[in-house]
Amino acid sequence: MLDHATHGETRTTPPRAGLAATALATALVAILAAAAGPARAGESAVDNSRVDHSHVDHSRMDHGAAAGDPHAAHRAAANAGVQVSSASYEIPDLVLRDQQGKAVRLRELLAGDDPLVLNFIYTSCTTLCPVMTATMLQLQRQLQGSSPQPRYVSLSIDPDFDSSVVLRGYAARMHADWTFLTGEREPVQAALQAFSAWRGAKTNHFALTLMRRPGERTWTRVEGLGSASQLADLWRNGPT
Repeated sequence: MLDHATHGETRTTPPRAGLAATALATALVAILAAAAGPARAGESAVDNSRVDHSHVDHSRMDHGAAAGDPHAAHRAAANAGVQVSSASYEIPDLVLRDQQGKAVRLRELLAGDDPLVLNFIYTSCTTLCPVMTATMLQLQRQLQGSSPQPRYVSLSIDPDFDSSVVLRGYAARMHADWTFLTGEREPVQAALQAFSAWRGAKTNHFALTLMRRPGERTWTRVEGLGSASQLADLWRNGPT
């Protein structure tokens, strides 16, 4: 069950142990499916629609453990649940690069009311990020035939390592055909801060998907590892 927070009001569902772990396990199956290539005719993608999620409270995560385990915050986030809210963002006017090395003006790419799905990853992450990319791939398949189609974008939070070449290789391995963005450290961090997607270090990375539905200027903000089916339902019906 998704928790919804809108305009400062939050309705919380009591946590249920093990559900987020189940979501992570099913998403890992999806990573293997993505690595094997697109589904052939007659085959279907993994359906996580029956996975339930509980409330996530990031303030209680033990980020200090990252000193001994660089993925400690990731593991804590993977074991948390999902929170949904509505948000508005002022998109900064800055220039990044896509996986082809082409300059991309962020405001031109993301401003307006065109439908968009945006997430935040880095390629050396071995926990949340492959799951998030596989989930985006499943979401893309589930929304095939929807009109209008959303544009999919992934922004790297590790521009020091994730060059355009590195992102291009990652996209190829994951069979992801959408836009991946990187750039110089300063403009990338400015973009992350504009979307409240930066928590001081990449080791504090958390699962975040932003969706701007057709005809809307506000964004649906999904914190946590929501399944592709849950994201598709939010895309079609919006937060309730």
